[in-house]
Amino acid sequence: MSKALVRDVAAQERPQLRAFVADEETRAVIGQVAGDLMITGAAIHNGTVRDAIEALGRQRSPRILIVDISASELPLSDIDELAEVCEPGVSVIAIGERNDVGLFRELVHHGITDYLVKPVTATLLQRALVQAVEGTAPHQRQSGRLGRIVAVLGARGGVGATMVATSLAWSIATGRHRRVVLFDLDLQFGSVALSLDLDPVNGLRDAVENPGRIDGLYLDRTLVRHSETLFVLGAEEPLDDVVRADRDAVGLLLQELQTKFHFVVVDLPRQVSVAAQQVLQSATNLVLVSDFSLAGMRDTMRIVQLMHALNVGCAVTVVVNKAGEYRAGEIPRGEFERGIGRSIDLVLPFDARRVCPAINSGRPVASAGGPVADLLRELADRICGNKVAARAGLLRRLLAGLR
Repeated sequence: MSKALVRDVAAQERPQLRAFVADEETRAVIGQVAGDLMITGAAIHNGTVRDAIEALGRQRSPRILIVDISASELPLSDIDELAEVCEPGVSVIAIGERNDVGLFRELVHHGITDYLVKPVTATLLQRALVQAVEGTAPHQRQSGRLGRIVAVLGARGGVGATMVATSLAWSIATGRHRRVVLFDLDLQFGSVALSLDLDPVNGLRDAVENPGRIDGLYLDRTLVRHSETLFVLGAEEPLDDVVRADRDAVGLLLQELQTKFHFVVVDLPRQVSVAAQQVLQSATNLVLVSDFSLAGMRDTMRIVQLMHALNVGCAVTVVVNKAGEYRAGEIPRGEFERGIGRSIDLVLPFDARRVCPAINSGRPVASAGGPVADLLRELADRICGNKVAARAGLLRRLLAGLR
């Protein structure tokens, strides 16, 4: 990946409106209303909610999405699958044929902004679109669906936490086609951008020190694009300067990133600063990386205990890296697990032949092949949920057809 890669995130602006509707009459009404409201770039497709799921699994989500659930046998299941592929902050308007209050309430509970019954009139659709844009829909949930925060922390220095964070973010962005931002909270010694052969853009320090500077446009100028789905937020501040990350600023920054990305992967410095604590308190997942050393065992145990007090709802995944590098001096797995009071989730073997060249050439280790790459992709599956589970809606439909 060349360092000259285009960084114009604004060019990847989301479309305003997309619709997947099965009948010509409704498509005509949507086209009329989009014209009346002067919605530029509106795309109206002949299709259903299933077509929307397939399309948005690989393309950017619009700000407003209209889907036809008329032919859906399990509309709630389909809406859940749609939510998995949609970016955070999408307003979804469902259109169907059932005038059912119970269905409407369930759809709203599953995150739908509004539900319209066919035949759809221009007046009702215009009102629904305006309310979706303004966030004033009567049943619109203000919390919305936000991206997940995945913190990656090394129990001690040199265990490869940045390698794991980089490969995890790359695997989710590439294998799952989700929008991911990789946020390096170490503003002086962080190496996330270096690991992907990118140059960080100035601006992150101002954001983490001054809450008032944080907004969508400011972030767009600070993010560095690695691919269509993977972005990096990092810095290389002078070593003779003091960076004072503000807890509130980091919290606001995380919230802003959650509205733009499916996953926010944060590579945490080992020091548990107020900024790091804010990340740990907000995290949905923590990937804790160690080695089979006495210090690693001790500090893994301490961090697990800290998370019980700091964020009991956070799912902690323990990863041991470089297993076998110092075979004679390593603590046996069973003893390590007794010491930390829980099981190890993944053990990555030491593989200098593949891992070191990938790191030194600015490539994610997960792309290098071999057992370590396979296990790193397995880690991504654990964080995202097994791919088989992602097809649960299809399985349920098949089973329903057999009854």
